[in-house]
Amino acid sequence: MEKQKGMIPSIIFGSIILLSILALTFFIFNGESLLEGIGDGFTDDVSITVQDK
Repeated sequence: MEKQKGMIPSIIFGSIILLSILALTFFIFNGESLLEGIGDGFTDDVSITVQDK
């Protein structure tokens, strides 16, 4: 059986599309908790004071 031309680019392109879809679904379903974690990282209980010189 002959190896078809374009099989390798097709596999690469398909895997990129599959990974993009998986990443998109991950961020859709876990995006809220991810944003809360990012927000909590910036809003610690430590107060930041700016001192004038």
